[in-house]
Amino acid sequence: MKRFYKLIGIVLSLTMITLITGCGGSSSSTPATSDSTGILSLSITDKPLLDENVTAVNIKVIDIEYHHNGEWTEVKDVDGNDFVPQAFNLLDLQNGKSLPLGDFELPAGHYTQIRFMLDIPNQGENPKNNPGCNITIEEDGVSETKPLFVPSGGQSGYKGIGEFEIIADANVSITADWDADRSIVHAGDKYILKPVIRLVVTELSGWINGTVVDVAKYVDPYSLVVYAYEDGNYTDNPSYEDTNSFPNAVTSGEVNMDDGNFTLSFLGAGSYELVTAQYDGATLIEVVDVEEVVVSTAVGISVDLNTSDDTP
Repeated sequence: MKRFYKLIGIVLSLTMITLITGCGGSSSSTPATSDSTGILSLSITDKPLLDENVTAVNIKVIDIEYHHNGEWTEVKDVDGNDFVPQAFNLLDLQNGKSLPLGDFELPAGHYTQIRFMLDIPNQGENPKNNPGCNITIEEDGVSETKPLFVPSGGQSGYKGIGEFEIIADANVSITADWDADRSIVHAGDKYILKPVIRLVVTELSGWINGTVVDVAKYVDPYSLVVYAYEDGNYTDNPSYEDTNSFPNAVTSGEVNMDDGNFTLSFLGAGSYELVTAQYDGATLIEVVDVEEVVVSTAVGISVDLNTSDDTP
């Protein structure tokens, strides 16, 4: 570890304390009853995709369900209406960008997962037209759009995992962080969708605005990606043969090779290891830097990374 960036002494204002109480804690002034409800404001974002030939990952969500008291229930908006299907390109939702999916009324309580129902065929099917979930590949100047499939055996929607509280008569904003790079498997002539979806309380998440100060040493065609690992979860022996060489990273950000800037968004409070990896196209070359940072609740920090600095 070369450098330990530590963020200390942050005192949250009364406004922030109120926000945290409203989002993640319990409220003594508004005891929950069996009829108590709150509002879930749900958005979606994505991590960068390494494959330069992929120009679109289109997803169509046809319904959303929440898991409460052991049952899955379809969401309703604040007026009691069913979810309106939405389609979007995951590649438009990277580097801190997100898309609102709606405001939904849920029973007050503790939640650990929600489920996305998609317009997607089973692997054994042969759809005549591209379904709502598809991928566009461009090679040698030729662009082709192909369906995304559910893995063999089928499944009941795609789960987003993460803990949050719905407080009576309060609103909590949740961001569903999809990971297109880890979610798509190329199997023969088909592309299989196995989403990795992380749920995070938006108002309580922190972020990192960083710069690789010696980016100029990495000339074309090399590029850099910074991965954020929860402290202690990184192993310094990635699989160089596996396209998904950093499977346990919380999130990642592509480095702008002109100015060295990168962004890591929607991080929970805690200690992280930032792992900077060098690529030639989509091929991992080596890990060039590992440094530690501390992220606080609802706070952004700035970090300079110097991959040429060999001091402890």
